[in-house]
Amino acid sequence: MAGTSDHSEASDSLQHTELVTEALVRLQVGERHFTTMRDTLTEESAFFAALLSGRWDNALDDGSYFIDADPALFEHILRYLRRGIFPLFFDVVKGHDYHLYVSLLEEARYFQITRLENWLERKRYLDAVQVAHTADQYHDDYSSWAYLKVPSGVTVEHYPQWAIRKVYICPRGIPGHRGSPMSCGRRCAAAQGDNDDIYEEEPYLKMLVLKKTVTFRPEVCVARDI
Repeated sequence: MAGTSDHSEASDSLQHTELVTEALVRLQVGERHFTTMRDTLTEESAFFAALLSGRWDNALDDGSYFIDADPALFEHILRYLRRGIFPLFFDVVKGHDYHLYVSLLEEARYFQITRLENWLERKRYLDAVQVAHTADQYHDDYSSWAYLKVPSGVTVEHYPQWAIRKVYICPRGIPGHRGSPMSCGRRCAAAQGDNDDIYEEEPYLKMLVLKKTVTFRPEVCVARDI
């Protein structure tokens, strides 16, 4: 009985291996080779459904199929077909790679992948990433901007600039009254007499802080009927 059971398990394993092998498809795209499952290619692509229908003897001698396409672009096509996640080509500094979107759109049309084609045509990738800009002006309070905590998804640019301002000088030269006429009392007024208030120019640092906040909406990249 044990021998019969072992033989049956070996036979089932062999059948499973043969089924998996039959389901595998090898593609030569340009100068590169890809291996994937037949269902992965045919579920959404009318092009591959026709290519792998068996109606034509279009396989190469080694059993693979030649596809005249850019292999770098085909990577994104196959990635979409495998998991149903729409492509997003976005860099925080450079923004969207529009040339890559346009190139991939033509590939989606060529391989007749309607849902991917519609997503790219409607530029839904613009909805997947939201970018907000804010600007804040800081003066000579260094601690208020130099140690700002930058949260995740936020980039900060600093633009320093020197400026000149007039500062009130106490007529008695008291440092604590500098810049604050209201700090002076009767003695300061007596020392000033009929003279005008005294001001002097001093440089100070202004800082323009630009913040860019990037928010990613992953639900926009999940394939669904559109």
